[in-house]
Amino acid sequence: MNTKPLKLLLLEDGCKDARFLQKAIADCGSVDCDLVKIDELERALAERAEDPPILLLRSADSSSRLSSDLKRIREIASNVPVLVLPNKQDGLVHPGAAAGDPAKSNGHHRLNLKKLARILRCSLRQTQLESELSHLAISDELTGLYNRRGFLLLGSERMKLAHSMKKNVLLFFADLDNLKQINDRYGHQEGDQALLKTADAFRNTFRNSDITGRFGGDEFTALVIEDFGHTSDTISKRLQDNMAELSADNTQYPLSLSVGMTRYAAEFRSSLRKLLAQADQALYKQKQASRPSAGGNPPVMFPGSKHGFSQFGFRAPEASMTHRSHGKSRKSSAGTF
Repeated sequence: MNTKPLKLLLLEDGCKDARFLQKAIADCGSVDCDLVKIDELERALAERAEDPPILLLRSADSSSRLSSDLKRIREIASNVPVLVLPNKQDGLVHPGAAAGDPAKSNGHHRLNLKKLARILRCSLRQTQLESELSHLAISDELTGLYNRRGFLLLGSERMKLAHSMKKNVLLFFADLDNLKQINDRYGHQEGDQALLKTADAFRNTFRNSDITGRFGGDEFTALVIEDFGHTSDTISKRLQDNMAELSADNTQYPLSLSVGMTRYAAEFRSSLRKLLAQADQALYKQKQASRPSAGGNPPVMFPGSKHGFSQFGFRAPEASMTHRSHGKSRKSSAGTF
């Protein structure tokens, strides 16, 4: 039985021999090695979400450069194993290879790379086990989204990444309407189904690279680094459409979300908890505005402040959309945004 090749990403550092090293690693037959720049690492990992790779980073000329590169990698991919290759590749090529017979040198090269692959494979199994245990600790048992702990942990890391990239941040705080009434009338098992359906709508709305979670009870959250084609307007519309279809397919009771959203400008610094408080405030105002005595279901806009925040509240689906059937608005792959 053939062993599945290891998936490796060799992080390009501008050296001329990067492609040579990539080919040499791939030639050993035990690994599948691609070349990627650190600035493109987030996109590359998003494309390999179902089959996460090992990262290979060559040691820089200075310890400060290496430390900076590792910090950057950890901000982007905190749970992906990283192997730092020696700067002179002493661990990959036989010390006397350069002065010896080329055929013999190639033999040593292949032998050491296969040995490296075995070491990596054993290390990867251990890493995967640890990762699975860690994932259980930060995942919601019912929906499979991140739980409160996972959202706060990974969301804080994503905030640091957004600040370093000078990208705006969007935080959505949603509340599944009338969950208590669903539980009381149809039972908690049906209430769980409503939560599962809502979690699916979140998955279809947000990218794999976004941080989505069930914050607790009937509350759902999503943290997004704003990008071209993935803005507050496009995300809100996609969530509206997905919840409209969900509501149209659900004949027992209506399903809707009250949503608060806050947008935080890149040039300011803030904490995730402060963003959550802002989005929660927007959600509260939206719920107040959606009461029958307040006129029903209007979207609520709030002015931005000098601290870089702007807020917006809405319901998904809108009242006018609840009786219309929409084509499913699936999320696009992260690479297209």
